[in-house]
Amino acid sequence: MASDPKMGAPPESPPSVKHRDKGVRIFTYPKVIFIFPTLIAALICGLGMSLIRDNTVDPLKGRAKMAAGAESDKNQAAEAAPAAANTGPAARNEERAAEAVPPRHRRFTTPQNLLGVLFLSVFAFNLLVMAIDFPRFTVVAILLLAGFGVFFILWIGAYFDVELMNYARGLMGSIYVVANAEFYYMMALILAMIFLIIYVTRFLDYWEILPNEILHHHGPLSDLERFPTMNLKLDKEIPDVLEFLFLGAGRLVLHVSEERKAIVLDNVLFINAKEEALKTLMSRLEVRVTTDQEVAEP
Repeated sequence: MASDPKMGAPPESPPSVKHRDKGVRIFTYPKVIFIFPTLIAALICGLGMSLIRDNTVDPLKGRAKMAAGAESDKNQAAEAAPAAANTGPAARNEERAAEAVPPRHRRFTTPQNLLGVLFLSVFAFNLLVMAIDFPRFTVVAILLLAGFGVFFILWIGAYFDVELMNYARGLMGSIYVVANAEFYYMMALILAMIFLIIYVTRFLDYWEILPNEILHHHGPLSDLERFPTMNLKLDKEIPDVLEFLFLGAGRLVLHVSEERKAIVLDNVLFINAKEEALKTLMSRLEVRVTTDQEVAEP
């Protein structure tokens, strides 16, 4: 009787299970990352000041010094020759210096002042974005209110025949803010170092969502918390329109079963892409089927 070749054949080893999906990593960031426009403005202003050779002299003060020097020359010439004091070169220098003094509103348009105003305007706008949340309807209301305010002021000026532009020019003429190129470059360097620290330390606290579980990595030693993904509910919120326009930032809220409190992840960048990745990941559940022989093996 021929022996059955299948009786002596060793059992085939079960194929190794291949992990098909590495999951989605979600990082949360502090609000200071939204100050990156100030970094760009600092670089632009530093380059501009380098191009004009760090000219930080106030035009009015410079002309005033020239006029004072001309007045001193005139006094000296008057003491030496009183008769020729009014027709001498010192008097002509004084007249030229007085004529060369620019109006105050023209000082506002000097390159060094425009660069300083640009930097401070961007910096103030960044602080406003970081300090206050602007929902969609709030932004629309602010824009409409600002437009109505400008229209009303112009209408008042036209009705009462008031030259509002003169007041605006006088106000702009009183503004003169300058800084040298080194100041702008140092601001850019400080902000760049802060962004680098944030990028490196983001791995101290982040979330990783797998098809079967949610992992929370936190701490310098990478402590780990596990949550099930069964019946997971995902909500996306856009609390600030401006932050969303900057970096696509938003808020993810994870409602995990068996957990009383929802998991709130603020300042998630490019939240639309994260949402699509999570929908694709959660659309399937990773299931592993084992045989009796595999269970019996130690």
